[in-house]
Order: sequence, then C-alpha cells, then structure tokens
Amino acid sequence: MTSQAKRRDPSAWVGDDFRNDDSWIATLSASQVAELSTAARHCIERGLEVTAIRREDFALTSMRPLIEQWAAELNQGRGFMLVKGLPAGELGDRQVRTIFWGIGLHMGTPVSQNSYGDMLGEVFDEGVKMGTGRVRGYRTNQRLMFHTDRCDIVGLLCQRTAKSGGLSSIVSSTRIYEEIAARHPDYLAPLENGYIHAHVEEGGAFSTYRLPVYSVTDGVVSCRILRNTIENARKMGYAKYSNLETAALDCMDALANDPRMRLDMMLDRGDMQFVNNYTTLHARTEFEDYPEPERRRHMVRLWLKAHGLRRPVRKELFRDYEGIEKTLERLPGQASVV
Repeated sequence: MTSQAKRRDPSAWVGDDFRNDDSWIATLSASQVAELSTAARHCIERGLEVTAIRREDFALTSMRPLIEQWAAELNQGRGFMLVKGLPAGELGDRQVRTIFWGIGLHMGTPVSQNSYGDMLGEVFDEGVKMGTGRVRGYRTNQRLMFHTDRCDIVGLLCQRTAKSGGLSSIVSSTRIYEEIAARHPDYLAPLENGYIHAHVEEGGAFSTYRLPVYSVTDGVVSCRILRNTIENARKMGYAKYSNLETAALDCMDALANDPRMRLDMMLDRGDMQFVNNYTTLHARTEFEDYPEPERRRHMVRLWLKAHGLRRPVRKELFRDYEGIEKTLERLPGQASVV
C-alpha cells in the first residue's frame, strides 16, 4: 500500500514556516488568567481533587470558545500549540495543575495513562534507564526520540525546569510522509507494514508486537510510532530488518531531526504544550537536574480523547487510544509514578 494524501493540509508544515511566525503561541492576558484561576479556585474551595473535576465544575465564559478554537486548531489545523502566560510562581502548583486539567476538559476527555489508572502523568527522572523494554521513557532523564503518545491529544505542563537540557521538539509526521512519498516512495511500504516493538505495561507481561508507522484512510495520513520502543526490540534481538526497512526508518529519523523540518522550544514554568498525536511527533533532549529534589525537572502530562477527531483513522490501529485499562492498585505509601 503506497497511497498518498489527496492534498497538503495545515498539519503538513515545516519548522521553517514558524521561524518568524508565533501564531502557534497563545499568551494569556491578565483577564484570561483571572478567569482560569477563578474557575480553579472554586474547584479547590469545594475540596475537589484535580482529576475528580468535571467539565461543568470548571466553569468558563470568554475562555470556553477560545479553548474550543484551540482544540479545532489541534484537530483540523496545524496540530500543535503552546500556551504561555500563567504566573505559576504566584498561583502555586495546585492551582496551575487545576487550570491545566480544566483546559483539557474543554478540549477532550482525559484517559488513563497506565495500569494504575493515572489520569495525570508525573514526568520526572526516577533514576531508572530505558533499554530492557520495561521502563517507559518519561521516567528517565534520557533523550526521547521522536514519537507519539497513545491518545488523540497529549498535553504537557511545565511545573519545574531542568538545570540544563530537556529541550522539547516537534515535527509534522504528515509532512514527513509527503517528503518520503516524493523522494523515496519505495520506503512507504515498510513504514505502512510497521516495525516490532518490545514493551511491557506496568504489572503486565513482556510482549513484542508489530505496529504500522503510517496508515492512510480515505486519502488521509495518520501516524503512530514509539521510536525508543522500536530500538529496544532491535537491540534485544527481537527484530531484524531488511536493508529497505532500515533505510525507511533512517530516512524518517533524518527528516524528523532536520533543523528545517522540526520546531524546537524550551518550556518555561507554567507553559502548556498540546499536540495532536496523529499528525505531530514530539521529542525531548537529555537533561541534567538540580541536586535539590524540590528544584528538579517536573512535567505533568495529560492524555485526551478529542471531542471531535481531526481525521478518519483505521480504528483497529488506534484501539488503545481510549486509555490504558486499570488493572493494578497501589499499596499504601506507594509512589504515584510508575
């Protein structure tokens, strides 16, 4: 199968398009911050835990249609955005996390991120390392290669920055597909056939499985790729690829990391990044933490099922985008991060 998208859509951008264009950055005004913080404060005063807050609890007026516009841009437009302007130091972590959750509720429905049913993911270095297929990359300080998450939209809130490193990068997987189709159409078949992943869900059995990188439905291209997981399978001996399969993956890597193609950003405290996983890949460079625990890099992650999907997709290839089934309970005192 070597179909191409019928036409270039807004998600097929290159990083150079935004060098002198900050339309992808929404900077909150003082009145918008006030509206969001008021909604969050009302939830906190009612004693609601962040993940127990429902859309109707987080009441918005002027911000509601604006967030719906943001969601439309994620689903039908370029597929990513950055929200800046939250005075996180003044508001405090609880209020900022509540605002992040509340914005997410007006974009989609939060889904579980692991076998413990966590709806907010705590992303920081736990001192573990990838390489065995048993550690998910967000638990480390290692480089995360360009990948997608298992949801329609992923949100990331910066709660603390690193001492150094931790640069966030995004790239259009739609544009990468178009570039490959134009330059090396023979690479599309292996990418659509997919690659072996080596992975274990928390509390589950180790498994290997093949997933297509690209799929095309009604002429519309969608992407899913767990690049570090593919490398785990190869390094562990579970996957051996032909020269064509290897060349196709190398070509995709080269395009994703091309400075002309990708868009880099350093998230500051209080910044919120939102990405459509069907059209946009994201990555992170290695980082170094401060020695003090309270100063270490800490991101908060939100997985959303969009209220309205951008594109037709092959449902069987994205069936796990409804959230990871909760199968485990934590022991008393057990950390919330797995």
